[in-house]
Amino acid sequence: MVLKKSNLFKISIAIVVLGLLSLLCAHSFVKYKIKQHLQENLPQHLNINYNSISLNLLVGNVSLDKIVFKEFSTNNKAKTVVKADKIAVKNIGYIPLLFHNKISLGKLEIDNPELTYYTGLETHLKHKKEGALENIISIGEFKSTNGNIIFLNDKEETVASAEHIFITLKDVAFKTDKKENNNPIKYSNGTITAQKLYSNLGKFEAFYAKSLVVKNELVMVHNLQLKTKYTKEELSKNIITERDFINLKIEELKLENTSFNYAKSTSILRIPLISIIEPNLEVYRDKLIADDLSYKPMYSKMLRELPLKISVDSVLIKQGQIAYQEKLEQHIKPEKLSFNKVNASISNLNNDSNKRTIVRTNSLLMNKTPLALNWSFDIHKKSDSFTAWGSFTNLDIASINPFLNTNLRVTAEGDMQRMYFTFSGTKQTATGDLKIKYNNFKFKILKKDRLGVNKLLTKLGNLIIKEGSKSNPKNFRYGKIKVERDTTKSFFNYLWISIKGGLLDALTGKGIKEE
Repeated sequence: MVLKKSNLFKISIAIVVLGLLSLLCAHSFVKYKIKQHLQENLPQHLNINYNSISLNLLVGNVSLDKIVFKEFSTNNKAKTVVKADKIAVKNIGYIPLLFHNKISLGKLEIDNPELTYYTGLETHLKHKKEGALENIISIGEFKSTNGNIIFLNDKEETVASAEHIFITLKDVAFKTDKKENNNPIKYSNGTITAQKLYSNLGKFEAFYAKSLVVKNELVMVHNLQLKTKYTKEELSKNIITERDFINLKIEELKLENTSFNYAKSTSILRIPLISIIEPNLEVYRDKLIADDLSYKPMYSKMLRELPLKISVDSVLIKQGQIAYQEKLEQHIKPEKLSFNKVNASISNLNNDSNKRTIVRTNSLLMNKTPLALNWSFDIHKKSDSFTAWGSFTNLDIASINPFLNTNLRVTAEGDMQRMYFTFSGTKQTATGDLKIKYNNFKFKILKKDRLGVNKLLTKLGNLIIKEGSKSNPKNFRYGKIKVERDTTKSFFNYLWISIKGGLLDALTGKGIKEE
């Protein structure tokens, strides 16, 4: 009996030792195969180096330290470079891998990754190898901490960048089979944050943002700025035709319930609500530069011809500011025309439905005069037809005189109490009506140096302005709107010349509403 116990003990020890030896051999074999695969089985244009590899077969953990991955272009230059302090895979699913040819990972972690990508280099065509996985790669949790991304062109100039990127995704499913044109990656929930975002938008403009937060279907951008790279003076020296100097700052941009899908080879972006909080837009135009005579499409045409489908239920703009300047003469400092406390809404901003797009705005002109401007259009109308309507109340003439002085060599005085307008148009012409209530309105035409009044022109000009609206039984004077669009000018120029045409007709014409 003692002998039997001794034999049993020896057999147990032998089994344990054999098991440990088998595990050690398996550990060494798997580690060798991983190294061999990373060194020998990758395509020639891919290369990976690392300092060390750790493996735990019992729990299914693998990690690589100090990784450098490179993808080379067709001229053997590094197109993509990825560096990371550590890549760790935890809880590898052996049964799905062995019996179902599927990769199932409990967790994938990447520490301090840095991605550098050269946009101008040609990528090798990737050919699908036999035996390549055609099923879903599933990851219980993907986590990347403190990453940095930079895109460079062939001149080593930054095209786009972001810093301090943190990504957490749960229940990730990645499709390697691209036969179906749908989302290659899906996840149940996730969070992405980044700081110091930058994008080069071309020769003249750039985009900046302090931070980005993406939490499931909510996207928030803070301290966004879209601006001209040059100063106003530098821009004028670097252009041959007119181009606006712009500086747009937005305190917060919020996109709610955002989704991006594919359907029948078409990309569809759906956003129920976009909120733009405290936008501040500065626009400056040097009119001494030659006009840009290129065709300016209507907004409906621009939406209709977008390369992807968009559907935005509502856009809300809250507490915005707009300032506009025009330089008309070399030695005259341009004054600003400002729109303050701008609140606006856009309904049905889309090219994916038959719903009419409606824009409604309210603001204070020069922080004094309540102003409403609205318009609507249907993107499916090839004529680019639209309807516009609006009003102002108690125009503060003194507040706009500095702008009138520098831009029109005019100073106005009098009392303009109300104005209403409605007109409809196409991409070619617009017609409508305007009515205005005013008293004792006069203007003075200034001399070219703006140091005095041109009395002769002022007298002739005021002769054609009709007596105030008290002469009309209903206290309004009426004007007809009938204008042709200058297709080399913007839509807002089209709105302005329509209102101006109706205003001039009301001030100088019969002033009677024609039935």
